[in-house]
Amino acid sequence: MFGKKKKGAVLENVLVMFVELVIVCAFMVIIFGAFSGISDKWGMRQAAREYLLIMETEGYLKPADEAALKAELEGYGLYNISFAGSTTSEVKYGQRIYLCIEGTYDDNILSFAGAVSKYTAHPGTVTIRRQSTAKQ
Repeated sequence: MFGKKKKGAVLENVLVMFVELVIVCAFMVIIFGAFSGISDKWGMRQAAREYLLIMETEGYLKPADEAALKAELEGYGLYNISFAGSTTSEVKYGQRIYLCIEGTYDDNILSFAGAVSKYTAHPGTVTIRRQSTAKQ
């Protein structure tokens, strides 16, 4: 009497699978949105490291390198970029060189307002400070 259950209809199974698919897709959108900001900031730090190595061999941050670094950082979404505090004049072998980058980055955060969700930009300051010695 209680032992036998009726097989679910095909429509019920398809509906359950569709709901699960929507939930998984929504979860993936949230996860990839969170990791995009981390990836951008990682790329900014890698660009700073690359240009610090160039500064080690040149002895300072040349204007052409500064413009190229600025363009690369803008590609990652950084704006209002300042290089104040960076070594911009040639130093002697063994002296300290500094690369100071400061700018604004918009973190896109998924926010929920009632039943509607949307990405909102939250501008934050990104500061990257690196130092090394001149090896030219």
